[in-house]
Amino acid sequence: MRLRHAFRLTAVAATATLGLSVPAVVGPAATAATAAAPRVQQHVQEQARITGAGAPTQVRTGVDPRTAVLQPGERVQVLGVDDTSVLNSGAHYGYGVWATFSTLPVAHQPFAVNTVTSTAIGTTADSVVHNVVAAGGRVFMADRRMSDGRWSSWGEVTSTGAAGPLPGAPQQIAATAMGRKLHVLALVDGEVYQATGDWNTGTWSGWGDVSSTAGLPVATRIASAVTGNSLHVVSLGLDDGVHVADGDYDRGTWGVGEPTAVLGLPSAEPISGLSAAAIGSKLHIVAAAGDRLHQASRDYAAGSWVGWGDLTAATGPLGPVKRVSAVAIGNKLHLYALASAWMYDATGDYDRGTWSGWGNVTAAVDAPGLTDLAVAAS
Repeated sequence: MRLRHAFRLTAVAATATLGLSVPAVVGPAATAATAAAPRVQQHVQEQARITGAGAPTQVRTGVDPRTAVLQPGERVQVLGVDDTSVLNSGAHYGYGVWATFSTLPVAHQPFAVNTVTSTAIGTTADSVVHNVVAAGGRVFMADRRMSDGRWSSWGEVTSTGAAGPLPGAPQQIAATAMGRKLHVLALVDGEVYQATGDWNTGTWSGWGDVSSTAGLPVATRIASAVTGNSLHVVSLGLDDGVHVADGDYDRGTWGVGEPTAVLGLPSAEPISGLSAAAIGSKLHIVAAAGDRLHQASRDYAAGSWVGWGDLTAATGPLGPVKRVSAVAIGNKLHLYALASAWMYDATGDYDRGTWSGWGNVTAAVDAPGLTDLAVAAS
């Protein structure tokens, strides 16, 4: 953990409404125009291939998943936690394989599994997957190099030689890569903090207070994604409102806005989980509410919002979702969900305009009952 310090952004009041226009139709009355179904080339629901929650994820035989998931292509890495271990798995969609879940082969784990409160994961441009864990009030990280599958030892992000200690114990963390920089976010007592690990310079920044700088209200959940050279921090407020803070690293400014003030709430049920991913100039926000998943999208090039779409109408039902993770690969949006301790995946193909139904990853690879997961393209 040689990284020590990097840059931070300053607030500019003029960007307080996200700096972009919004569609003319806003609020709950926009249901028919904007919230009928998640729009993948305008016709997701009509072309959805619904195979049902019980359908197992297809796995090709005759291919060694342990080596296949390391090959370049449409692949992901998974960081998971069960009652006894921190676990790794991965998938390669080109080969049609999932690797079985296994304990991270990292010696001297510096925390007890029963103290883990959150996980996050991000892949930098050098194809190194950074696995981040909040445990015992601190934040730790172990890296996997995808070129040969080798692992680093655990390091502590909150040590004085790295980003330094947080002002309190993190309830949740998130991580997003921007080139060879990894942005780690931590939610502490309703405030969002961010530290940047820069593998170009070998330094960590200290923890910056995003909530104070950008003007985010008190948060209960967070997610993050990157478009271009901008970091998007998505948060859930105490009033169930979804907020987005945009850190523009070209201009050195922060802006903040509230998508739910534009689009209304996705459901009468309270939001229990958030995830975010970016495809090109579009930020996709996925929210779990009750037993359904909903999606809203922000196109930063066009300056407009679309949503909320009912993802569950396209993918089929799972029941109450405990965790959700969204990952963008090319022009596809992959969703991963924990429901009743089972892990599922579904894919939205924006070229074909279709959604798959849920595949049962747990059944396909005999996975353990997970309590948390984080997924990243690798």
